[in-house]
Amino acid sequence: MKRRRFLQALSLGAGAPMLMPLFSQILRAEEPGYIPRRFVIFMEGNGLEANAVLSSKVKQAIVDAGGSNRRYAYQGYAHTSPLEVTQANLASATGLSALNHADGNLESEAALVMGLSNTISGGGHATQSGALSCARHRKVGPSGPTIESTLSQSEHILGNTPFSAVRLGVENGKASVGYDSCAFDKGKPAPLMINPTAAFNVLFGSVSTGAGRAVFEEKTDLLDFTRKDINRALKSFSGSSPERQKLEDYLESVEDLVARQDRLAMMDEQLAAAKPSEPADNPFYGSEDPFERLAAHTDLAIAALKGGLTQVVVVTLGTEGTHGFAMSYPQLKSMYPGGNIMAGHDLRHGAEHGNEDCINVLHAVTKQFFGEMTRVARALQSTAEVGTSGTMLDHTAMIYMSSNGEKHHSEAREWPMVLLGGKALGFKTEGRAIVYPGQGRDTNRQVSNMFNSLGHAAGIDLNTFGDEGTKRIQEGPLSEIWSA
Repeated sequence: MKRRRFLQALSLGAGAPMLMPLFSQILRAEEPGYIPRRFVIFMEGNGLEANAVLSSKVKQAIVDAGGSNRRYAYQGYAHTSPLEVTQANLASATGLSALNHADGNLESEAALVMGLSNTISGGGHATQSGALSCARHRKVGPSGPTIESTLSQSEHILGNTPFSAVRLGVENGKASVGYDSCAFDKGKPAPLMINPTAAFNVLFGSVSTGAGRAVFEEKTDLLDFTRKDINRALKSFSGSSPERQKLEDYLESVEDLVARQDRLAMMDEQLAAAKPSEPADNPFYGSEDPFERLAAHTDLAIAALKGGLTQVVVVTLGTEGTHGFAMSYPQLKSMYPGGNIMAGHDLRHGAEHGNEDCINVLHAVTKQFFGEMTRVARALQSTAEVGTSGTMLDHTAMIYMSSNGEKHHSEAREWPMVLLGGKALGFKTEGRAIVYPGQGRDTNRQVSNMFNSLGHAAGIDLNTFGDEGTKRIQEGPLSEIWSA
C-alpha cells in the first residue's frame, strides 16, 4: 500500500482527532511544489543604533546621494528613491561582525534594510506590542495581533507543529512570563517565556531526563483532571445558556492543550534528538547574566525549530517596558563610563546625549544579540531541509529589529532591520543594503511593508496588516527585498 493511502486509512481510526495534524503535515510535504516556511524574529529592546549596523560603504552611499554622515542618518536622507548598495560589506559594521565567523561567512545570506518608519506605534520610550503589530499599544493592551501570531495562522503553518509560535525573552528581574511585546489579537496579549528553565519544561519536558519530565507529567494529569471536571459540570446544564457556552469554550481550550501534550509525547524520538542540554547541566538557565540567559534561549530556539516544535519563533532582549530599561550587562563592565555599570535607562540617556562609552556599550549589546541570531542561522544552514532541496536556512526568513526604532527616545521614523536567509521563500539578500527615502516622502516605506513581505512568503495577503489607516503610504511587500 502506498504511504499516502496508508496514512489516509490510518487517519480514519479512533485516534484521528489527535493524529490528523501530524498526518496533514506529512501529506502536505508530499504535495508537488511544497515549500517549508519558517519565520524567526530577534527583537532588541529600546532602540537599535543605526551606526551599529551601518558599514562605511553604506554610510558613504548615503552621503553620495546627498545625505549626511550624522549619527542619526535618517534625519539627513536626501534620496527620493530606494538606494541599493551591492556588496555592502555588512560584516564590517560593529554590530554585524558575527556575519563573518570562523564557522562560515553569512554575508551573502544577509541584507540590511534602512529607512522604514513605524510612526503609528508611537515611538517614545517603548512601543510594547506596537513594534510587531504596527499599531498603537494602549493602556488596555494591544490594538491588534503581532506579526508572529498572524504568520502562524497561514495554511502552510497552522497545525503543522505542536506550538503555533514560540516566544522567548530576556528581561531584568525574575518574572517567568511577559505580556507586553506580543499579542494574539486586539486586547489579547501573548505570553513571552522569560524563564529559560520554565521554557525548557514547556518545550522539552516530555523528553527531559530531569525535573522537566515531572513538570510535563504533572501538567498532563492536571489537564486531564480539568477536562473531566468540566465535563461533569456540563451535565448540570440543560439546553443552552451563556454559562454553558462559557464552559464549552473553556473545554475547547483545555482539549487543545491536552492534544498538544499527547502530540509531544508522540514526538519523543525526534525531540530527544533535538533536545538541548538540561537546565541541571547548563548553568546559563539559572544565570543572572542576561547574555547567558539569552544563550540558553537561543539553544531552545534552535532545538524547537530543528525538532519540529514550531515554525515561528520570537526572541527578545529587554523589550518589556520598564523592565528592559533597567537591564544592565555585567560582561560589558569595562566598557561602561569609568568601568561603572549603569542601569539601562541611564545608559541609553547617556548614549543619546553623545557619551561615546555609552554608545559603545549599546553597539556591543547589538553585536552580542545579533551574534545569537547568527548562531540560529548557522545551525539551520548546516541542516538539510527534509522533503525538498536546500537547507533549513533557505526556508527560514530571519529578521533582526528593534522594539523602538532608532534610539531611546524614538521618533519611530527609522527602524533598522537585518534580514537573514529565506532564499527559497523569495527573499533577496546577497549582502546588499537597501535604504528607503526618509519618512515624510511618498517613497518612504514602513515596517508594515516588511511584514507584508513576510506574509506573502507565508502565503498570506497581509497588505492591510497593522493599524495605519490613512497613514499607510503603500500596501504590499518590499519589491527590493522580496519577489514571488
